[in-house]
Amino acid sequence: MPLDNLVCGLLETGVNKLHQLDSSAKQKRKALDGTIIGVSLKEINKPLYFVISNQQIDLLSQFEGQPDCFIRVNFLALIELQDNHQLTNLIKSGQLEVDGDIKTVQKFAQLLTEMDIDWEEHLSKKVGDLLAHKIVYHAKQCKKTFTKQSDKAHKQLTEIITEELKVAPGPLEVAYFCDQVSDIEKQVAALEKQLARY
Repeated sequence: MPLDNLVCGLLETGVNKLHQLDSSAKQKRKALDGTIIGVSLKEINKPLYFVISNQQIDLLSQFEGQPDCFIRVNFLALIELQDNHQLTNLIKSGQLEVDGDIKTVQKFAQLLTEMDIDWEEHLSKKVGDLLAHKIVYHAKQCKKTFTKQSDKAHKQLTEIITEELKVAPGPLEVAYFCDQVSDIEKQVAALEKQLARY
């Protein structure tokens, strides 16, 4: 129990500190004012409850009552939650389960992921304009390089798995298989019609 409170306290402090730097956070919190959202990672099954108000977000490890919305999500799907267009796909694939209004989930995801923080401005107050600019510039370059390398590694791994190791089928093989399944479905439907005549 004390560990749960420590984790909640650290997360709550971190989220609220980021929201202090975000100029759009207050407006997003206002849209969810008074909302209680439960979140549980499927791998851990330890829920956290986000109590959202105009001033801040409070985090609880226990909540006696019914939250307005409860979300169960796979750990790996957390990254995809940043894109609201992926919510439907995540729900269909079973990586995300929602008890409550999906619009609340969308607003909650925006609240936590779409932060408009001017890092250079905040950093310049601590280290000066020139150094802040250089730090932010190099951080952006590192991020761009990391993303490029990550995409390249992902593409190479996909090619190795599908083309060299033949562990997974390639896109053309999947399309061919789907065509064959469609043909078999048509043949079965035709056979059923013939059997129904007799």
